[in-house]
Amino acid sequence: MYTPLYLALLTAILHYTLTLAISSYRTYSKRAALKREHNCSAPTTENPWDILGLIKIYTSTKHLLNETALTNISDLFTRYGDTYASRILTQRVYFTCDPRNIRHVLINRFADFDASDVRAHLFAPITPRGIFALDGDGWKGARSLYADIFSATRKIFDVGLQEDAFSAFVKLVPRGQAVDLQPLFLKLILDVNSSFAMGVSPDTLRPDVQSKEKKELAESLMYAKRIMARDGFLGPLHYFLSRKEFYTACQNVRGFVEDVVRKEIASREHEKRSTPKKEDDDDDDDRSQSLLQRILDNTNDIDGVRDAVVTILIAGTDSVASMLSTTFFLLARHERVYNRLRQEILDTVGTEPPTYETIRKVTYLRHVFNEAMRVYPPVPFNARTANTDTYLPSGGRADGSSGVLIRKGERVIFSSWGSHRSSRSFGDDALEFRPERWEGLKSEALGYIPFSGGPRVCLGQQYALLEASYATIRIIQTFARVENRDVRPWTEKIGLNLSNKNGVLVEMVPA
Repeated sequence: MYTPLYLALLTAILHYTLTLAISSYRTYSKRAALKREHNCSAPTTENPWDILGLIKIYTSTKHLLNETALTNISDLFTRYGDTYASRILTQRVYFTCDPRNIRHVLINRFADFDASDVRAHLFAPITPRGIFALDGDGWKGARSLYADIFSATRKIFDVGLQEDAFSAFVKLVPRGQAVDLQPLFLKLILDVNSSFAMGVSPDTLRPDVQSKEKKELAESLMYAKRIMARDGFLGPLHYFLSRKEFYTACQNVRGFVEDVVRKEIASREHEKRSTPKKEDDDDDDDRSQSLLQRILDNTNDIDGVRDAVVTILIAGTDSVASMLSTTFFLLARHERVYNRLRQEILDTVGTEPPTYETIRKVTYLRHVFNEAMRVYPPVPFNARTANTDTYLPSGGRADGSSGVLIRKGERVIFSSWGSHRSSRSFGDDALEFRPERWEGLKSEALGYIPFSGGPRVCLGQQYALLEASYATIRIIQTFARVENRDVRPWTEKIGLNLSNKNGVLVEMVPA
């Protein structure tokens, strides 16, 4: 009586085995063809005997805790070459600082790699429909909400907003004594970006007028970003830690921003009912219009708009604050650069607040920013996961002369810390801060990616540079010198953006 059942079971097993064998053969053949086409060979492997990747996790965690992770990255590239393989919890991972591979992943073979699986678990709780939590059509839709807006920086850059924030900032800078500029820059950019993004500032520079709700917003946002950075480095290990307070902080941020979105929509509906729009009404040139208002001109999707605004609060704040902190850390140690920059600002802009046009004329300032972000890149490494079998153009063999096969599901970690400091790209003085190198330098082929690259390049990079430029020009107009008051060396603090653990302790000498 069991014979028909056994036969059916045996047939099913044979069918499954045959199907699996055919599928495996096709995959093998496809990969073999890909290897031949792109001359792929195995790269140098870090600790090839560590098949579970446990040693890699241990050493990486140790260096992170000892604040030597970036030094370790440099040492590994020196030891194994610009591209090498490793394992993390049995997963095959490829590390590279080769500009050819970085460009390949971000631009040439963009469609072969996903970003969301690397960071979705970090960003989804606070901005589930934001660009950092999505790939494919979802990512395109989220990005489209403000792509056109950021393409017109002249229209959206409000110098009045920038000056109001600077006025509050400069009151907190003492005369004749040391001050840590790093937390002040974070407050400055948080207030500016919040006002720009949603028309509401959390007033971190004005604690005397800061409401309870705004204080909670600022604290929740800072806490959420701190946990996101922590969990990003812990990887799967973060599941062993409680995230209750993190989820509460994320809810506080989303709730505050969603209330602002709903109030703006309600205000628009009320105004539409009570005040008919005149034919000559035109808000296109109104720079006081917030990003939120501009997005709502095209959609009333509350969740999508909320997450677009929250994304700006997360990504746009730390990156610009990090750039400003790094710049003034370096300027305090390079008097010659500060003096040249100040003279160019006075010659080009004068002592009055800058305009959009005069900011763009201070070319040496852009060189200073480029060099600061080269020496201390805001995001020292990033990652993508292959969504199909693909390859890297270089890194195979011990000399890196051939391609490298990347199988579906394998991860490529690319390091701007390595590419930005490469002597092959930037010369023997690559570790030195010398803005003049940018006077004739083209960055496209050098692995210089402070704002990423390709289709996922930061949409707000020009706005961010304008924002940082305005603050820097006003500070340098106000202070004749910036003097270093910290003998401690630069020490890495890796969060969502790179910063100095010791801050930026300086004395600002008035003009």
